Amino acid sequence: MTRSRGFTLLELMVALSLLTLLAGLMFGGFRIASRAWQTVDEHNTELSETVQAQRFLRRLLARSEARLVPETRNTSLLSFQGDERSLIFLSALPQRHSRVSQTAWFYLALDDADPEAPWLVLKTQPLAGLDEPTPEQPDLIFDWYQLVDDFQRPDGTPPLLILPADAFSLEYLPREEDGLQPGWQGDWQQQETLPALVKLQLNDHWPALVVSPGEQPHVIKQLE
Repeated sequence: MTRSRGFTLLELMVALSLLTLLAGLMFGGFRIASRAWQTVDEHNTELSETVQAQRFLRRLLARSEARLVPETRNTSLLSFQGDERSLIFLSALPQRHSRVSQTAWFYLALDDADPEAPWLVLKTQPLAGLDEPTPEQPDLIFDWYQLVDDFQRPDGTPPLLILPADAFSLEYLPREEDGLQPGWQGDWQQQETLPALVKLQLNDHWPALVVSPGEQPHVIKQLE
């Protein structure tokens, strides 16, 4: 008669050790997979927000308006003034729960107060601040420099949109009939018409956003 052989204490300890090791490896794998999934999810969310923000910027720039703004210093400026780091322009601001758009001022600029984390900032103000015409002063007067100061003050207008921008730049392409030097320009000030194209670069890993501003770029409207 043969006696069935059982497990010794040593064999049970070895088996338990192996099971513990396998359980630890499986748990570690689950943690790594969970972190990877969370990273991918965060990246996709950030990517979606960036795409939506770029669409919004494209729409605003495409609907830029060319208006002559009578300025308090006896000059008239086009409602589209920009350089490589900032741009002020008039455009249509969509209203929530309404199909009607309202014309407003927009300020697009680089905020590099922290050089390690520069941001693209978009601010807006309603089209206001115009003095009512009088018999002594029949023309509308607008303080352009006050508008610029309100936008640039850190404690002024709160931002409407903020995006990381470690390679920010703005460039403007004139039309052939503007009589300017061909090619992209780093400045669009004291001009009489909108540029043919505006190029906005945010990051090195994103393609530049190129927009044709204004539905009728050759038409200049008086500010009403």
